[in-house]
Amino acid sequence: MSAFLLLGEEGQGFSIAMHSLDKGRVSVGAGCAGIIMGCLETVVDYATQRQQFGRPPASFQLIQDMIADISVDLDAARLLVYRAADLIERGEPFGVEASKVKYYASEAAVRAANSAIQIFGGYGYIDEYPVQKYLRDARVMTLYEGTSQIQKLLIGRAETGVSALL
Repeated sequence: MSAFLLLGEEGQGFSIAMHSLDKGRVSVGAGCAGIIMGCLETVVDYATQRQQFGRPPASFQLIQDMIADISVDLDAARLLVYRAADLIERGEPFGVEASKVKYYASEAAVRAANSAIQIFGGYGYIDEYPVQKYLRDARVMTLYEGTSQIQKLLIGRAETGVSALL
């Protein structure tokens, strides 16, 4: 094989592919943080502008509970993205952090989108509002760059030193 067809050194293909996959996981995590932010902005606007039973839905305790969960998940997802991105920028190993951000942020995006649909009620399913799209977008993020279950196995292996991947 000609050298000009090689990407990196001969025999390093798997390592290069895994490094690229890890960077992709950080990108997926960042995208999920964007989905969570979209959910938060949309539900806050909806819950403060709409009127139900003579008052805004934001005045109900359970709505505030869901909004608080979305807000905390957004901050946590962002911080995980920032940590992984910082390691990448410094040229340090980041594979485990990439798995953590991908796992956490994608699952948090699904939670945020589910809460958004709950807050919107029947309106959450119509095209007039973006929350139905957020749910579809969030759910597929749990599959990209390795499923949530694979990320948990990678994180578990890093913590224990024992591989459950056979």
